[in-house]
Amino acid sequence: MRSWILAFLAGVLALQFFSHLPNGYSVASLFAIFCLCIMLFYKHWHTLRIPFAFLCGFTWCFYCAHTQLAWALPENLEGKTLSITGYIASIPNPNPLGSSFLFQLKKIKSENTTQPARGLIRLTWRNPETPLHVGDEWNLSVHLKKIHGTLNPGGFDYEAFALQEGIHANGYIIIKLPHTQLSHHWYHRPIDRMREYLKHKIAENLPTTQTSPWITALAIGERHDINANEWQVLRNTGTNHLMAIAGLHIGFMAALAHFLVTALWRRVPALTLKMPAQHAGAIAALIMALIYSAMAGFSIPTQRACLMLFVFLFTLLMRRQIGVWHAWCTAIFVVLVWNPLSVLTESFWLSFGSVALIIYGVSGRILPTGWWWKWGRIQWVIAIGLIPLSMALFQQCSFISFAANSIAIPGVAFIVVPLVLLGCFLLLFSAKAGGIVLILADKVLSILWKILTFFAHLPGFVWYQSVPHGWMLAAALVGVLMLLLPIGFPGRYLGVIWVLPLILYKPVAPKENDVWFSLLDVGQGLSAIVQTQHHVLVFDTGPRMSASFDMGESVVVPFLHVMGTKQIDMVVISHGDNDHIGGVQAVLKQFPVSVIKTSVPEKFVKAEYCLQGTAWNWDGVHFEFIYPTSDTLHLGNDSSCVLRVTSHGKHILLTGDVEKFAERSMLSNVAEALSADIIVAPHHGSKTSGLIRFVAAVNPHFVLYPIGYRNRYHFPHRSVVAAYHDLNAIAYDTAHDGAIQFQILTQSDIALPSLYREVHKHYWNN
Repeated sequence: MRSWILAFLAGVLALQFFSHLPNGYSVASLFAIFCLCIMLFYKHWHTLRIPFAFLCGFTWCFYCAHTQLAWALPENLEGKTLSITGYIASIPNPNPLGSSFLFQLKKIKSENTTQPARGLIRLTWRNPETPLHVGDEWNLSVHLKKIHGTLNPGGFDYEAFALQEGIHANGYIIIKLPHTQLSHHWYHRPIDRMREYLKHKIAENLPTTQTSPWITALAIGERHDINANEWQVLRNTGTNHLMAIAGLHIGFMAALAHFLVTALWRRVPALTLKMPAQHAGAIAALIMALIYSAMAGFSIPTQRACLMLFVFLFTLLMRRQIGVWHAWCTAIFVVLVWNPLSVLTESFWLSFGSVALIIYGVSGRILPTGWWWKWGRIQWVIAIGLIPLSMALFQQCSFISFAANSIAIPGVAFIVVPLVLLGCFLLLFSAKAGGIVLILADKVLSILWKILTFFAHLPGFVWYQSVPHGWMLAAALVGVLMLLLPIGFPGRYLGVIWVLPLILYKPVAPKENDVWFSLLDVGQGLSAIVQTQHHVLVFDTGPRMSASFDMGESVVVPFLHVMGTKQIDMVVISHGDNDHIGGVQAVLKQFPVSVIKTSVPEKFVKAEYCLQGTAWNWDGVHFEFIYPTSDTLHLGNDSSCVLRVTSHGKHILLTGDVEKFAERSMLSNVAEALSADIIVAPHHGSKTSGLIRFVAAVNPHFVLYPIGYRNRYHFPHRSVVAAYHDLNAIAYDTAHDGAIQFQILTQSDIALPSLYREVHKHYWNN
């Protein structure tokens, strides 16, 4: 049975490596042929069952993925004014752009046609005049575009996330056009309406503190008000799982309900005659799990936790004795049948991986004495065992996580979460009583937060390491499993040898005189990385989208960790616009930076101007600023730093947002320095740049456009594209190609770049 389920899992995983979904008729035919073979050769079922399980997993995942992708926004409707009908499917959350929420579609009306539509879309409504509530049905005028995320090495794949969440498009509501609320009834999405009510009651009765957003997160799973710095504290201490309603919280609350009901049930003889106390406790545990999951909106992690818990409790209620590994495998099977696309999430692997480690590291051992050793043993097993998985998923692990979790988990699970749930229950009857309990929970959480903040800022306790080879990860996994064997097991400590490749690996770097250049996909913004043998330069850091999200943290920092960067030799911020400077603080917090060069030094504590004529050499590679001059530092876009990089006689030109004035100035003063093999198009290819004489002076072999997908400025402008096309320049853009990476290794022609969206294409990527 276990091997059958693991083969089913392998089949689900196999589909995720496809760049396009296979033909449905081919999959169905293969499945039918295999079923026919089983009927003909049923005597050999024992041999055929494993490949059959693999094919079942592959086919089921294919069906679910195909169903999710069956409806997509037609390309001819992208960017057009559409009339849509449906209802608000999530709690509206305020943000700098207005209110954001999920919208369940019913139909879409374009100019001449009306067509049924299904699935979720994410909408933003700037300053809505009418209060928005989950469950309300609306007719709205919108602009929509397909799901399209940034794609970079080490970055988050939003398109994969949207697939398993069922989100099909993004868009915004056109405020100048009329909108009609069609219905407003309490029985539309009653669970989410209750969650929205609790959110408002918590906000009214809980004073705003540093930790008060976490109370809301632990109560109803809404984490939109939590800023990036707080998430960094959790990542550095390995405690980010504590602030997401998932298996840990649901498991502890279910265990608490089981303990209380079982204890009380045993005290009433009449009840024990009707039902065993253990069975009553199991039912109560499942009810508590369902209630807490409902408060979190039945998010995918809570669904998975409930399914896992149901499997374990069902065996108890049925009075069946099965091994823990059988129960674990059965839980995986149930989760995969429920939603096979959950394998695309880190939480799937972390939750099942943690449970597997606990089973492996605790079962079959001599029972330890003392409650602290029992608890500490589990923490030790998880802390050591999850190192390979953490490296694979996040390129980092925390050496302080054992101590941090040993303190934080009991505090959150046994004190904070029960108080939060009790406070929410009391809010339904008495705002004052509920508020007092929530304030008490916030006080306890604030103490825990101070401890976590102290741990997070201890130097040297967070290890960043990329894992480029699967065999290193497999070897490290073997190593930690050996280290977690029972004490006295022969060869146990040889596991250290298996872990050494992961510890000692150093990412490959350019050789002397070589340069690696990467233009990152940061949406409508700019960020580029120049790497030589021993040095790293970051040119701009992308935009800051909100207080809790910027491209520096989500794109630039993960990419630098994948590169194996320990420090940055220079950060260049071309000018002060958000789409270039927005992510800089995240970069400065993560890495020591030797020097900052910019045209806006007043925005930093310590920085230098990037003046024309400033030049230096790193590892045989020449760098030189060719613009601005001291008298062109207050011209906004036309003050952008322009950097020329030379390696093996080949030139890269990074131009920031310079426009035609700056282009004329450079043509007058440094025309001989404009020739380049690779140019990042000035101002994203705007028509305010791209003088014909300037383009001709550069005469590039490659032109790169750092743009967002279907950006509102319609960059690059067709006149600029035509100018470079007339020179036979090969064009790439980050919206369609993802991160663009060049390697200049010899004096021969520059090889075609590596396009991340092409090299790492999956069936869910547009």
